[in-house]
Amino acid sequence: MRLRCEFSTPVARSDVDDYVRHLAINVECLGKDFESYLVGKLAMDQVLWNDAIADGESLFDICDNDSQGLHEAHAILTNGHDRFRPELRVKHVTSHLMFLYGAVFHPSIHHFRQGILDAAFNLFGEDSVAVMWLTTSGLPEVELAELGFKKIAGETLIYRHSALRTPFYDQYPKGMEADVEALPEYEVWVTNEWEQFKNVAD
Repeated sequence: MRLRCEFSTPVARSDVDDYVRHLAINVECLGKDFESYLVGKLAMDQVLWNDAIADGESLFDICDNDSQGLHEAHAILTNGHDRFRPELRVKHVTSHLMFLYGAVFHPSIHHFRQGILDAAFNLFGEDSVAVMWLTTSGLPEVELAELGFKKIAGETLIYRHSALRTPFYDQYPKGMEADVEALPEYEVWVTNEWEQFKNVAD
């Protein structure tokens, strides 16, 4: 199983748009014909958190300009400011924020969702805070807790700092092996589910 990530980024940061990268992540597995087939998709925003602060840009403006979801996530994490709320106890260096807002997994890979998410959130290193709504991934709360996610009182947003050790890491320090033989119809299923997600999101 492999993750294929696509995004575009400007050479220089001249606008608030330039501090958010929209990541499209494909989850792919080989079939018995040795062709690669789509078995899952993730939609994620990477906010260049530390760069924005260093450049004197407002994180509120950056997130508010991007989307309602990112605006709400920023408001919950910071109360509308440029620092994490003290009660969240985010003490590690945070170079970026990874906000997962869409996920589709073919049933054949449900057992591996923890490993997929952990790898996706660490695509750009561990100096990051990962956030998503409680129901986005479809994982039960106990498995989210094993990944290090914590609840925020009164909110459905969950978060973790990816530098912290987790029960999942202790069990799979090199990542979760995934032995799935994909079929062409898996890709059709994922594509159809993703179109439905996009229609709802739009």
